[in-house]
Amino acid sequence: MMRIVQVFLSFLRWYIEGFRNPTMNGIAKMILVWSLTSLAALSADLTFPTQWGTISLSLGEGDALLCKSLIVISLLMIFYTEYQDKMEANDSQLIKIRHMGLIDHSIDDVYNYMPRKLKRIKPQPFDIEFDNSHKTTNIDELQQQLNQICRLPQTIKDSGRSLNNGKKHLVYGAVAPVPMLAAVGHLVSNMQNVHVADWDREAKKWHFNELLDDGEKLNFEILNKRDNQTTSVNIAISLSLKLRLNNIETEFPDSAFYQVSLDSGDHGYDKISSEAKQERLVKNILEFINNEIIPSYPKLEQLNFFVAAQASFVFRLGSVLNQGHLPKVVFYHFNPVHEVKTHPWGIAFNGKVNGYEVVE
Repeated sequence: MMRIVQVFLSFLRWYIEGFRNPTMNGIAKMILVWSLTSLAALSADLTFPTQWGTISLSLGEGDALLCKSLIVISLLMIFYTEYQDKMEANDSQLIKIRHMGLIDHSIDDVYNYMPRKLKRIKPQPFDIEFDNSHKTTNIDELQQQLNQICRLPQTIKDSGRSLNNGKKHLVYGAVAPVPMLAAVGHLVSNMQNVHVADWDREAKKWHFNELLDDGEKLNFEILNKRDNQTTSVNIAISLSLKLRLNNIETEFPDSAFYQVSLDSGDHGYDKISSEAKQERLVKNILEFINNEIIPSYPKLEQLNFFVAAQASFVFRLGSVLNQGHLPKVVFYHFNPVHEVKTHPWGIAFNGKVNGYEVVE
């Protein structure tokens, strides 16, 4: 019985995959599910014992030739696309990035959770290992981690010079401070095939945010509106947990202050497990900056970001901020036990910053 349930769930997954990802392989799997279901209906013959005798019920008397033909065609399509995927994998490049900047609790290799299509490509590892960097106050150590991150674009370029950008894949699995995540996203923003995984702390596994976009919107709130001579703006983005807004106000008192949160008011880890939703929300934040903040502060020189969200969201936010017209952008790290201030350091890019730098 359990085996039958597993087969049914596999067919159902194929069917959903066909709708969500209408490739030739997905369509072939949908046709296969339809054909097998129809063939089963045509071949079914049910009997029901009653007090008046046995009643036979035939669910179909039509010719099953069409269904059998579709089954053969769909299987051929599946075999063909599997062959194509294998050949494409042999001509592709995959950089697998493991970025550990917090406490490493024996976190598993993201390779074990990658989609099957990516597993066909032989991965080239790129490790960024700086345990407990969220607690350090040593700027030199933080700069070492940032220097390692800044090597990534050249590594990608050197390892696949003969390949076009469409054949290069990047898988990024990170448990690291917010500023470092944003810097990586900003650095690789021009790559086409980027797959970002989040570490589920409860289930102890990686996931690639494959849920559908539920359409939830963001709420933008003005906490401290300043005059048009203001040169810096604080943007607090609170998704996974509530930020300490008073600390931000105290430590960055001369800046205008805006808060961004989900319209529902909910908070939670891995709250946005939809890649499409993340892409939409970070685009909304960029549009708010372009349409509301920049016009309101003509002398704007710096945007300060304070983010509580899952790693993939921070990565995509850093990526979307790779815009030449933006001023200096700084993502700040939150350290609640720091002796002087709870946001002791950050990473800056854009504006007049030549590359990336750790700032205090």
